[in-house]
Amino acid sequence: MKILLKKFGQFSIGPFVGALLGFITVPLITYFISTAEYGRSSMFTLAQSTMSMVLYLGMDQAFVREFNHEKDRVERLLANAMLLPMCMAFLFSVLLLCFTERVSLLLFDVPYEKLPVYALALMLPFMVLENFGLLKIRMEERGMQYSLYVILLKLLTLCFTVILFLSYEKSFHSVIYATAGAEIITGIVISLTSLRKIPFLRISPDKALLSRMLCFGLPLMPAAILGWALTSMDKLMLRGMCSFSELGLYSAAYKIVSVLGIVQACFTLFWTPVAYRWYEAEKGKECFSAVNRIVSIAMTCLCLIILLCKDIVAFILGKDFAQAIYIFPFIILYPIMYTMSEANAVGIGFARKTQYNILISALSGVINILLNSLLIPILAGKGAAMATGISYIVFFWARTLISRKFWYAFPLKRYIVYSAVILLNCFAHTFAAAWAPYLVSLVCVLALAPEAWGALKECKSTLLEAGEG
Repeated sequence: MKILLKKFGQFSIGPFVGALLGFITVPLITYFISTAEYGRSSMFTLAQSTMSMVLYLGMDQAFVREFNHEKDRVERLLANAMLLPMCMAFLFSVLLLCFTERVSLLLFDVPYEKLPVYALALMLPFMVLENFGLLKIRMEERGMQYSLYVILLKLLTLCFTVILFLSYEKSFHSVIYATAGAEIITGIVISLTSLRKIPFLRISPDKALLSRMLCFGLPLMPAAILGWALTSMDKLMLRGMCSFSELGLYSAAYKIVSVLGIVQACFTLFWTPVAYRWYEAEKGKECFSAVNRIVSIAMTCLCLIILLCKDIVAFILGKDFAQAIYIFPFIILYPIMYTMSEANAVGIGFARKTQYNILISALSGVINILLNSLLIPILAGKGAAMATGISYIVFFWARTLISRKFWYAFPLKRYIVYSAVILLNCFAHTFAAAWAPYLVSLVCVLALAPEAWGALKECKSTLLEAGEG
């Protein structure tokens, strides 16, 4: 248990400090720019994440899956894994440079915002270098080094944002250039430190390895594209149906929730290599069950505690963004349900049944689009948040049930209870007035406290017996 907690702590330092820096950056931005300007900057972030989804071709996930099989030949594995994503990054950059005005019109509603498009084109190859460098460090379980790079990225973003606001202009341009500059410098630093010893030019492509990795990674692509609907349609449909100001409110709430993504990031970074190591070592299923139990109750309680503190969000964002607290509750379900699903869904990867991710993403994405279509015209940002939150509950259950089918029949009763509790509280904090939602959340936290204590004791004793102490 102590060994695992030490590794978890090392991986957590970066996301925790990064979240703190992000927590400083968001109110800084909302203080200097309007909701409409913030909405425009969010379109750049959306374009960045959308291209990232496509250009990796699933090779990043294939690298993670093959790492323990290729431990003696990591350099060869990494060089082959990076080959196609780098080619895709350069292709996307060329396309952005060729169609700058059209991309500007699509993102910002005007054809003359060329510099932000140039910034996006320039940063794509460095994003690939950064991502694979961090993946290598992560799979080698070097938590402290990983954390330092995460902190570097967030610190550079904050510093560049402040410098540009003070010396350039207080607009979405400064937010975009700060983001791009931080990504480029971090990519260069990681390349010069973690990737410099890899002789990329002397390692020829391994057709057998590439074929195996593509067979694992490519089925993730349709799932990723369909999953894009789950993560991006809320903003795109708000962009089409509402003003940039409403999009800015929604994006501000989303940014605050992304700080909660620290928990998701810490757990995923720690859990993926550990889970695959346990699987290869044929650890007992009781180890996985203990982790699943503690993660699910911890995330449920965390959700309730954050809802109890939601008025702090209004204070942080400032009066112009205060209405974001009514958008905030359902968006929380994105990191909460995703983290819970990460604990349960490893069975899909163990069984190499990644094609089922297509079904999971399709189901969640279609529900997200339908709910956005119905709710945004009525409730605007609240409707988009509800659509996102409910879709992530569907996502959690789809991953859980499919993993259970190919792995082992772990019990579902507690997940039904936790899902119901989370939904009840999100509805209460979105629509109920005065003290009622706070009373509901407080009662739920107190009722779940004994279960949390029992889960912690079970996890500790199980891992000690398994030699993970």
